[in-house]
Amino acid sequence: MAAIISSIRIENFRSIRSIDAKLSQLAIFVGRNDCGKSNILRALNLFFNDQTNPNTGFSFGEDYNFFAPVRARKAKEIVVTLEISLPTSYRATNGDVIIWTKRWREDGLWSEDYDYYGQRIKRGRRGQEVREDVVISDKSNVHSLLRKIEFEYVPAIKDADYFNDLRGRIYGIISEVAARSFHQSSTAFEQSIGEHLNELTTNITASLGFDTRLALPRDLYHIFERLDFLSGEKAISLNNRGDGIKARHIPLILRFMAEKKAALQRRGGPPISSIWAYEEPENNLEIGSAVQLADELHALSKQAIAQLILTTHSPAFYDLGQREGEVALNFVTRTSDTDGTVTKSGSEGIDESLGTLAMLAPRISEMIAQVRQQEAANSEAARLAEENCPRIFVEGESDRLVLERALQLLFPAAVDKVRFATKRDGAGHSYVIDMLLGWRSQHKHHPERPKAVGIVDGDAADAKKAFNKQPDNVKSAKCLVYPLTPSIQAARAAHFQVHATLETLYPRDVWTEAKRQDQLSRRDAMKVWPKHRLERIILGQARLEDGLNEEWAYLVTDDFKSEYKIPTAERLSRLGDAEGRAILINFEPVLREALEFLGVDTNSV
Repeated sequence: MAAIISSIRIENFRSIRSIDAKLSQLAIFVGRNDCGKSNILRALNLFFNDQTNPNTGFSFGEDYNFFAPVRARKAKEIVVTLEISLPTSYRATNGDVIIWTKRWREDGLWSEDYDYYGQRIKRGRRGQEVREDVVISDKSNVHSLLRKIEFEYVPAIKDADYFNDLRGRIYGIISEVAARSFHQSSTAFEQSIGEHLNELTTNITASLGFDTRLALPRDLYHIFERLDFLSGEKAISLNNRGDGIKARHIPLILRFMAEKKAALQRRGGPPISSIWAYEEPENNLEIGSAVQLADELHALSKQAIAQLILTTHSPAFYDLGQREGEVALNFVTRTSDTDGTVTKSGSEGIDESLGTLAMLAPRISEMIAQVRQQEAANSEAARLAEENCPRIFVEGESDRLVLERALQLLFPAAVDKVRFATKRDGAGHSYVIDMLLGWRSQHKHHPERPKAVGIVDGDAADAKKAFNKQPDNVKSAKCLVYPLTPSIQAARAAHFQVHATLETLYPRDVWTEAKRQDQLSRRDAMKVWPKHRLERIILGQARLEDGLNEEWAYLVTDDFKSEYKIPTAERLSRLGDAEGRAILINFEPVLREALEFLGVDTNSV
């Protein structure tokens, strides 16, 4: 376990007069452009690396807040105070947290570099927090722990120089982790060069009178700066990729370096604490990629690879902060230069920090959830497609059970040629459509792979039409709807709003038995009965059962209780061949259409 910053206080730094903010393993600062978000990260970079922007040293004249109040007999100074939460094994003698303060005046760092003390946190009789200061011994292992905090600043503009530096630093890692094998490889490379240039070095030796050979430089940092990542079948250089793809490499490289450094730790020694300050990670990313990166960074924080402190104005990231309770979410505003940058925790700050965008927050959260769901579907579809078998996606477990059994009974030759897929809980028609979209997405790059079909309830007919009307979609995937039985057709002809579902294709005897077992519930008449009939019923001019025909009335009045849908499907799937074929014969048309689209033999028995 590593140390993490649990809170920060900054005074008189750039746009900040005074702010306090709580942090966590993943902390997100949200706000408009030019509100001062980045100055929080720059203050941390100054604290740990003696820089503000990357490769930019401290300048009191530029970095001191112009609007800081003048205090009599007090020198102007910038103050940054961190509360650092200690690993459990360090707390017995050092306290639960370290309070570490640094001060800068006109002549630079004024305080001692290690001006800190411990605090033990307890609860009083009434539950209030009580803190007790702890003096840190000169022999304490905390000193070494704090020295091993590595702070990484990822700037908003991730240009070629940043990537060159990042790749160059890989050299330092592998030269430590694999010193012996790396030295052997470089020596072999030198020898190979020497063999090819032997004539040149021999002539130089003969002319100048001393032995000459070519060798690699002792420090290979600048060579590693030119390392390239080649990807895809055409081995495309990372330098030729878009900014978005480049940005997605950053956390992977940082993770590699953090894990390799952790591997160098001596057993029992203090851990390296990695902190990544990430400025606007969403830059140059469309919303789907931004959601993927947000989820990736969240996963890294949960694995404690590093503490992540982000600034953003992207919905993908502040929605993550609102959705995940363990994420510290701070909203940043600046209403005037005099007041400076201000932070607020919790969603109450969203109106000030995001302005009119805050009004769209609920819709944005819904959109982000849809993007996240689609990204998950793309990943799952790609995984399933690699199995090189046609798929039929269905809305739930009961659909899968019944359709698999119907396939066995009605199209036995196709059983081993197609597979069904669903989620046991929370699937629905949106899952089916998302999986078809994901299948289509991967099929663009692998047209040789098999096709897919989705089967949805009648209430998703519009979603089915919307998917199928795109010509490119049906090249690889197609959405189908359960067919209307004669009973459903008759009910709809009488203007009752009932849709085809898995259960409506069951024979009437199945419904009668379910009614006897109290497995049905009454439908909402307001959603099913035609408007003109409802008006007459309300006026007392008609009864609810008027206009119902015994042949299809059960489909209008009742539906299966959700908790009995899977048990009923399981029971039907266990029926013997003759009885099962008779019960499930209504599924023959939709299965036949699905198999024909998939190019699977439809010879039935």
